Amino acid sequence: MINVIAHIQAPQRINGENVVKIDSLLHEFPYFQTAQLLLSKGLLNMDSIRYNRQLKKAAIYSLDRKLLFKLITQNKVKSQAISADSSYKQSTEQALEIGQPLSFEKEEEYSFSEWLALSKVKKIDRTPKPRTKQLIDNFIDKKVSVSKPKKTTFFKPIDVAKESLIENNDLVTPTLAKVYLEQGHYEKAISAYEKLCLKYPEKNSLFANQIKLINKLKEK
Repeated sequence: MINVIAHIQAPQRINGENVVKIDSLLHEFPYFQTAQLLLSKGLLNMDSIRYNRQLKKAAIYSLDRKLLFKLITQNKVKSQAISADSSYKQSTEQALEIGQPLSFEKEEEYSFSEWLALSKVKKIDRTPKPRTKQLIDNFIDKKVSVSKPKKTTFFKPIDVAKESLIENNDLVTPTLAKVYLEQGHYEKAISAYEKLCLKYPEKNSLFANQIKLINKLKEK
């Protein structure tokens, strides 16, 4: 039996066995938001190739994406970057780590918002839809005044898309470059790595190698 409370209190301890149980739970209750979030964290803990896809799914079911972002960035173990020398020994896709879990830092809300915007992730509409006749009757009987509900959203994909066109070196991070790469926006990825070369001169060779690999990938 799955102990949801224990996982909420210590999400960093969710392991492979727990993931199997959470998967089973979601098979029966797919709209269980908390379980969707915990599954994402568990897959991240395992460094699973399922993580990126589950992250999008969790964002769709999530009522509060701030909570999702906080969950995936807390108690996180940093992954080792691939060196320029070893990358040539692998295929281009492997060297660029395409398909590997995206690792967001707490300061990278912009990168996360770009991930959601480029993924065209939309929240599920949970608003009950009354029958047309019932809605009209209620309006006539009660003379209800209609007002627009206040929206409390974490990220606005449209606004983010506009912001992405603005060059802001402060927002460019290796994760953002990886986001563009994962979504197949190779030119944006190259542009991001070029900015990173200037931002972090000590890692110039690594980022330059990434650019070289992306150009190689574009030729395929």
